[in-house]
Amino acid sequence: MPEVNDQKITAGSKKEQILLAAVEMFLDRDYYQVTITDIAGRAEVGKGTVYEYFSSKEVLFKESFSYCAEAYLQSFRKHFSGSSSIRGTMHDIIKTHLDLIKDNRKRLHLLFNERPLSFQELQAWVIESRQELLQGIVDLIEEGLELEQIRPGINVEMAGRLFLALNYVVMGGMVVIDNVDVGEEQITALLDIYWHGIGNGPAS
Repeated sequence: MPEVNDQKITAGSKKEQILLAAVEMFLDRDYYQVTITDIAGRAEVGKGTVYEYFSSKEVLFKESFSYCAEAYLQSFRKHFSGSSSIRGTMHDIIKTHLDLIKDNRKRLHLLFNERPLSFQELQAWVIESRQELLQGIVDLIEEGLELEQIRPGINVEMAGRLFLALNYVVMGGMVVIDNVDVGEEQITALLDIYWHGIGNGPAS
């Protein structure tokens, strides 16, 4: 994960106030158009206060990215252990991701648009975080095999990649690109297709 300042971030703290202001500024404008003065104004603090927490605009950008990214990952980690119903857990993961997209569309954009990738360490983080999510899904599927809730012989890595694609490409595309009001009916339909497949009988 990108290097961050070791000062603890607490909800409602001045540091969080600056971070949230920075996120909004970096979403509104290109990175090189944003200034510390702009961020200080949005956060309603003095320019000097920003520098008390962040030594430069680059450091502030990286911490803004990290702040959003950690919140995104943490929302998924809670689903990756102690499940008795694998399908139920998958439903919860889809619902969590859908709620994140709906409630934090702009902040999630900061994680996945082209601008953060200009920093090499952030690009590496995106790869690492995707791998963490994939491994969590793979572990969940393997748990389902042990519980005999998933058919034996399945390629767990491909099943995990497909599940991630359902979240990112299908659900994300429906909400962000197609502007569809996705609800429980669509979640259930999507998971049913994933869980049962679309074939009728043995493969020819």
